[in-house]
Amino acid sequence: MATVREKEPSLAQVRTVESSRKEAVLCTVKTMDGQTIITDEPPERGGTGTAASPLMHFTASLAACQTVQIVKVAEAMRFNHGAINIKAETTTDRVVGIEGKDERVMRFTGAKMIIDIETDEPPKRLERLQQISEDRCPVGNIFTDAGYEPEVVWNVLPMPS
Repeated sequence: MATVREKEPSLAQVRTVESSRKEAVLCTVKTMDGQTIITDEPPERGGTGTAASPLMHFTASLAACQTVQIVKVAEAMRFNHGAINIKAETTTDRVVGIEGKDERVMRFTGAKMIIDIETDEPPKRLERLQQISEDRCPVGNIFTDAGYEPEVVWNVLPMPS
């Protein structure tokens, strides 16, 4: 008789950062693994314009997260590929705030990624790579969970000779 073995529950992971304001809205963010991220705003938003804004970092996180997932899934599939380049854009809008208050708080309202991948793999395998890697991107899933499914366009480029 076959026995059913339940999967071990996944363990939650906590990621911690500490942000320190230098001047205006220029921040130095220290990560728990020793990395440093600098954020700022352009002068018209009260910053010095010396670093990318937190919203731009979030957009960069979307592109980087999706790139990591494509690479990991491709490796697991033994999927032949060359370069992977992603152009990501996010959209924000001022919407009614929490609890219906008319605060006009800025919120993300959409995301789009254009993914260029060099490969000679057949379309069925590419479809599988697309599906799995998009499903596994935690940053992309933030948009999906909020009701704003990211628009994703894949462009297949020939493998270099």
